[in-house]
Amino acid sequence: MQRRTFLAASAAALYSLALPAARAAESRKVVVIGAGIIGASIAYHLAKRGASVTVLEKIRPAAGTTEKSFAWLNAFSKKPHPYYEMNHRGIAGWHRVQQELSDGMLPLQWGGCVQWFDDDQSVARVRDAVRQHESWGYPSQMIDPARVPRLLPDVTPGTMRGAAFNDIEGTVNPSVAANALLQGAQRLGAQVEFPVEVEGFELSKSRVTKVRTNGGAIDADSIVIAAGNASPELARPLGLTVALKNSPGLLAHTAPRPIVLERLAFGPGANIKQNPDGSIVTGASFGGTPGVEATREIGESLLRNAQRYLPALAGVPLDNITLGYRVMPADGYPIIGASKTVPNAYVAAMHSGMTLAPLVGELVAMEVLDGIRVDLLETFRPDRFA
Repeated sequence: MQRRTFLAASAAALYSLALPAARAAESRKVVVIGAGIIGASIAYHLAKRGASVTVLEKIRPAAGTTEKSFAWLNAFSKKPHPYYEMNHRGIAGWHRVQQELSDGMLPLQWGGCVQWFDDDQSVARVRDAVRQHESWGYPSQMIDPARVPRLLPDVTPGTMRGAAFNDIEGTVNPSVAANALLQGAQRLGAQVEFPVEVEGFELSKSRVTKVRTNGGAIDADSIVIAAGNASPELARPLGLTVALKNSPGLLAHTAPRPIVLERLAFGPGANIKQNPDGSIVTGASFGGTPGVEATREIGESLLRNAQRYLPALAGVPLDNITLGYRVMPADGYPIIGASKTVPNAYVAAMHSGMTLAPLVGELVAMEVLDGIRVDLLETFRPDRFA
């Protein structure tokens, strides 16, 4: 298998929209299992290369982890450097994809992220992270707390011991993003089928030849498993170990409101954003919340908590609360690559999928269609769990 170094330039610089996309053989049939943000991006990039793509989704597009994601597009506090680099390029990838889907299908908010802190320990921790990321070329900075009200005029931050601003970060409605990518893939000839249950695989000479579903068998030259938390069970018979751990997270959502937040706002005990459609989303932390149920009372409590910083939430009713299970690898890092025993079977499972999706879609398409190994992905191969 050839090796190719994926150069340290942004995807937008590597692929000019004025140039025709490289085309794979029109007869190459690739089945993508899963229509969350990772599966949608992989399908889009495969279709852009000319592959014959079929996407199989058990419920409906974005129905799993994706629609329950906060969708903070960032590379902050991502270590070690290869993981940071992937996330940084993921941000660039969103700019590229937003241009490619230039019909308004993919609205993103690029106002950056403001974080403020009320204790010295948190300030010291974030200052260290800012210094590290600045040394890697990431535009992150500690700021005078007096700037916070200017950056977030509708926010009342309260007592602040320090603050930081990462100005290239953004957010998107995750379901809108996944569906936009799938629609982009469909315009390029991809088929998206749901609800479809994958029941198994047919193999010949150590290669998958068909994907068996409750609606019949589908021919495949290659398959990509991007089914989120369902990936381990699907991948296991194909010699792929996808080691995940439990990581639930709760978010409260409002219906669309007039825009009051043009950037992400993270205060002590509350992370708040407003999607481009006006809906406000908030959670207490990005850590796991084991044992908590997605009750209306909990959702209303999250909104009241966020109202401390965002007075515009006063009297705003809860639209819904989501309990999502992050696709969290056992060591925290992406699991991306082909099976050593069934080489045309490939898996892509990861946390930070919202940030990583455009880059991962692009690189997976390269590996699947061109038979190469991208150096940037070598740290993240599934055989590290074998």
